[in-house]
Parts: sequence; structure tokens; C-alpha cells
Amino acid sequence: MLTFIRQHTQSFVVKILAGLLIASFAVWGVEDMFSLATSRSTAIFEVGGVEVEPYEVEVEVRREINRLAPLFGDKFGVEQAKALGIVESIMQRQINETALVLAAKDLGVEISDDLVSAEIRKSPAFQGLGGFDRQRFQQVLDNNFMNESTYVATVREQMSRNQVLGSFTSITAPKVLANSIYRHRQEKRTAELIFIADSVQKDIPEPDGAALSKFHKNSAARFTAPEYRALSVIRLEASDLAADISVTDTELREAYEARIDELTVPETRQVKQMIIADEADAKRAGRALTQGRDFAAVAKEIAKMDEATIDLGKIGRGDFPFPELAEAVFALESGKSSEPLKSPIGWHLFRVDGITKGGTKTLDEVRADLKKTISFEKAIDGMFQLANNLEDAFGGGATLEEAAGQLNLKVVKIAAVDKNGNDRIGKPVSTLPAGDFLNVAFSTEEGSESLLNETGRDGYFLLRVDGVTLPVLKPLDTIKAEVVRAWKDKKRAGKSKTSAQAIVDRVNGGASLDAIASEMGLKVKTLPALTRRPGKTPEGISQALIDKIFGISTNKGAMARGDAGYTVARLKKITAADPVSDQEGAKAVSEQLGQAVGLDILAQLAGGLRDQFGFTINREAVDSMFTGVGRGRGRGHFADGHSH
Repeated sequence: MLTFIRQHTQSFVVKILAGLLIASFAVWGVEDMFSLATSRSTAIFEVGGVEVEPYEVEVEVRREINRLAPLFGDKFGVEQAKALGIVESIMQRQINETALVLAAKDLGVEISDDLVSAEIRKSPAFQGLGGFDRQRFQQVLDNNFMNESTYVATVREQMSRNQVLGSFTSITAPKVLANSIYRHRQEKRTAELIFIADSVQKDIPEPDGAALSKFHKNSAARFTAPEYRALSVIRLEASDLAADISVTDTELREAYEARIDELTVPETRQVKQMIIADEADAKRAGRALTQGRDFAAVAKEIAKMDEATIDLGKIGRGDFPFPELAEAVFALESGKSSEPLKSPIGWHLFRVDGITKGGTKTLDEVRADLKKTISFEKAIDGMFQLANNLEDAFGGGATLEEAAGQLNLKVVKIAAVDKNGNDRIGKPVSTLPAGDFLNVAFSTEEGSESLLNETGRDGYFLLRVDGVTLPVLKPLDTIKAEVVRAWKDKKRAGKSKTSAQAIVDRVNGGASLDAIASEMGLKVKTLPALTRRPGKTPEGISQALIDKIFGISTNKGAMARGDAGYTVARLKKITAADPVSDQEGAKAVSEQLGQAVGLDILAQLAGGLRDQFGFTINREAVDSMFTGVGRGRGRGHFADGHSH
């Protein structure tokens, strides 16, 4: 692919940008990129005769893994990326990009040298203090095994691509269509409401046996007990081990000396600052401060800075961007102001309002915390060894109880737990380990033991499933009171619905909602003017009700179910949206519509180009591409061999 790009300098490449290239090298390191580039020789897919090597996909996948790892945790790796469709998505995108490279060549898209030069010169990656830095530019290219001509060709191709694709993404939507959509989105409606609560429905009879039995059977999902599992669990927690670990005075002293930098608190000062561009004004401000004028008042008058802006808070020497400023500030006494001080960004005047002396905490001051830290660190080391011993015991054929006995560990019995971590009466089981415990418990077969699993940095667990109680419909006689309550709740909701529908019918017949509410002893609430999709719906109002309000005409009624009853609405007013009076809003809708149309066209273009040039995917190579990649945030290792 890289050879193809270099050979076709008048075409365009879809994905390669300056920043993207640099980011790729930063993620992998120069050595990784070099090894990947030289270790792959068989294409993973081909488009119109252009072959794409596996390492080009690998680079993209690894960068995406590194980006997502902090969101998913340390165990996010290639397998997780595959499961989420990331690998496939990247490969399909690169197929489209390669097809676009070929199409651009056919179109003869050209970008002048002047435009390319201007684009490179404004790149943030190559900026120094005075703008574009030629030396920095060359250094970046050298570090990434690129020469200038190759990079220029790459930028030219990227700009060509943007020019072609820009013609699709800058489509202007028809004004009539855009205005129509604007009016639809921005139309507002005002309604008045009354609420019919289930709780006010009276005269609900007691169900007879037949009715209750039928309701119990028809609502089986509601009254079915979940699957429960009985478990035997071994927990290894560093916090438990730490309580029995002793720490010697020598260990405390050594740890204290090793952490002395962490225990040293630097001096800080409460500082105010004003920055003035003109030297004469800065000197005038300095004279005013010398005469005893208030710092904030001078800053407001001369520097045009308010009190919030001038207050730097409590800062240390290292917080200053320029060392000479730090030296000057830390030479001032509390309550004193500095002379005007010059820096590359202007003239500074400082005032110190307080000084917090630095110092180093003594061993006695940190003894308790330090002992706790050392104990915990030793416990983690001991826990790792204990975990290895536990796995060895199981490897030797020991049962869970035998292994626990050998290592002086406790086996915790859990009589019943569901997938949500609750017992048979619905209370959380307090003895559950952290981590992925419940998933492991419900994916392990009955009578089997799990593998040793981490709960985090400071623990492990291992479990055996002693018994499984499958989901079962609770017998009516054991939950009769619960079923009766549910039956009555349903009857109350039915009466609320009937009452609400009667009100809607009366409103549609011309009756006043105020009059109806007065008859029923209810209050009428006015709903503020809302669009079809308000950013935030008023409390107690569902989107379902709003949808129905936008489906009726003025003075007509509608109803919708809420959490505890039905809300009846009468539409009072329709406020039409005017695109002429809201030109900015109408413009935004037009731009969104144009972008949507453009993206749709681009999708069709990509599909058409794939068909035009044709493509094949080496699925066997895809499956073997990441063989041997380790999980986690580390780099892992890619297999050297590939089958095709």
C-alpha cells in the first residue's frame, strides 16, 4: 500500500494525516513500526489490484485499543476489540479508503505546491516559538523513517481527498425542505392537564379464588422466583492478610527514607497577579502600589482585570511558567507587592497575601500511615504467593475444602444468591467478593469449580457451584397477599384508564377541562409551550403524552399512562415556527440536513466504488493476524506466522 501511495502522487489517501501518522508512531514506538513493516508480506485484503498488508490494520487496531483501554479497564485487548466489532470496522473502513485512492487517481485531482506548503507550515506538530520550525519538521520525519518527498506526497493526497469529499459534505439542502423540517421541529404546543391517580380509585372488591388463580398464572413472569445458586467460596483479600503482618522499625525507617520526597511539602504562597502589555502603564501601576493603593483597584483601573482574574490562589515555585517570576515572587514578604517584571507575554505585578512554609514530615508523624502502607504491600506480595499455592493445590487434585485446609483459608458458604446478588428474600448478600464474581458464579457448571479470578489489585476469589435452583413460579398459597395486591393495583389502573378516557371524550365533545376538574375535585395544571422533543421534559410528563399532544388539534384531548395513573391533556394553543424570524435556527437545520444528505451520498459512493474496483478479504489471515496478542494495556506480541 505504501508503495502504491508513493507511486501515485496525484491520487489521494483517505486516512493518513500528519497528526495521525505521528500519533501512530507515538503509540507503537519506532522499533515496533519497523518490525511490523518488515514482518508482513502477505496482503490481508486487496482492492482493485492494490494489496493492503496486515501491519496497516494492526497499527490502527492497536491505537484504538490504547484509546479505549482506560474506559474499559486493564483487561481490554484484542479479543475485546474483536467482540465489539472494532477490528472488522477498521478493516472495512480501510477497504473504502483504498477504493477512494483509486477513484481519486481516475478523477485526476491535483493540489498545487503552494497549497501543500501552506498546509504543512500550519500543522501544530511542526510549530516552534516563532511558528513553523524547519528543524522540528525534519526531526519528526527522521524519527518516523520518512523523507520529505514522501510526506509531501501524503499531505497532497490527503488534501485531494478532502477536496473531493468536501463536495459531498457541503451539500445545500432544498430551502423548502429545510424550512418544512424546521417548522416541524420548532412548532410549540401549550396544553392544560389533569392527573387521574390510581390511588384514589375506591370500591375495589376482593378477588375470588378463580380470578386470583387466573391472574397468578397469566402474570407468571411477575411472580417467578429467579435462578438461585448455592456456592462455596474462597476469598483472598490483601486487606485481610495485612491485619496479621508485622512491620519492624527498620522497615519503617527504610520506607520513610525511600519516600522522603513524597513527604516533603513545598512552600506555597497566596498570590495575586496583574498583567499589563505596556511598560509605561506597568510602571504607573507599580507607583500606585508603592503609594499604598489597593492591588485589586489598581488591576481594575490599569490592567482591566477583575478580582477573580487576578487571584492565582495558593501556588508553588513550579507553577510559574517562567523561573525568573517565581524567584521574584518567592523573595517577597507577605503583604508586599513586586516591581513590574518583564516576561515574553507582558509586564507582571504580583502581591503575596500569605505564606505557607514547606517542610518534611517526621517519621513519627507518618508512622501509622506508613505502617499501614507497608503492611498492605507485603500482604499483596503474600497474596500472590498464596494464590499460586492455591492453584498448585488444585493442580494436585485437592478439593476446595482440602486446598483451604492446607493453606489455612476459610471457605464461605452462600446458601442462595441470584444474578443480582440478592438472597431468597430479596436482600443483598453481603459476603460476595468484588470483581466479576456473579458472572463467574452463573457461568460455572453445577458441581464444578471456577478458575482463580481477580477482584482487582488486592484480591482473588475461587468458587464452586454446589447447587442450582432453576426459576420457578412461586406457589399461589405462599405469596397470596402479594398477588392480591397486584390484582387490586391492576383493577385500580383499569378504573383510572376508564375515568381518563371518559374525560377525553367529554373534552372532545366541547366540555371545559376546568369544569370537569372542579366536578372531580382535581386541579388543572398548564403545561408550558414545548416542542416535539424538548431537551428536558417537565416533571411527571412523559414523552408518550407529548407525542399525543402533537397528534391532536386545538381544544381536543388526549391521555397517556404515567407511573401511578393517567394524565389527560387538552391542547390550548399551537405556536407555529417561523424560519424567517429565526434565521440562525433555520440555517442550523439546513446545515444538518445537508450533512445528512452528504453522508448518505458518501455511503452510496463507497458502496459503488467497492463494487467498481472489487475487493477480496483473506479471512484466514484476519483470524491469524492477532494470534498470541496478550490482553491488557501492554503492547502484547503479534505472531510472526500467518496462514493464507
